[in-house]
Amino acid sequence: MRVVRALLGLAAVAAAAGCAVGLDATPVDEARALTSPLEQASSAVGTATLAAELLGDGRSTAAVTDTALLDQVHVLQEAADAVATFVPADRTGAAWQADALTTVRDAQVAVAAARGWANGAGSDEGTVVAALDASATALDDLTATLDEVTGE
Repeated sequence: MRVVRALLGLAAVAAAAGCAVGLDATPVDEARALTSPLEQASSAVGTATLAAELLGDGRSTAAVTDTALLDQVHVLQEAADAVATFVPADRTGAAWQADALTTVRDAQVAVAAARGWANGAGSDEGTVVAALDASATALDDLTATLDEVTGE
């Protein structure tokens, strides 16, 4: 009886795993599944860039900027988790996943560096903003590639 309950529990968990695209997924399905966390990451990088620029212009304080950047760290972690738990159906999906993981992780590094700068550690504003801009470009480029597949 315990085995049956355990199997039923595993089946329920498997059914609830909406991010797992699975074996019957088309390339369009896979591209859509990865686009959402990439857009989430792009938004986080955009917010981080704005926060850094406001601090650099003297229109924000380090404490306010730190709070904004910390929020973006959490948003990026959610995006990274969504990409990492994605289940590709084929090599194309696996390659997209690897690219998405790289771009989201690079965004995490850029936002962490911005947070360090905002708190007096690390680099200068120009370097931080340049890294955030490069991250935004990489995220946008990969999203555009996936949008071509989905026709959106």
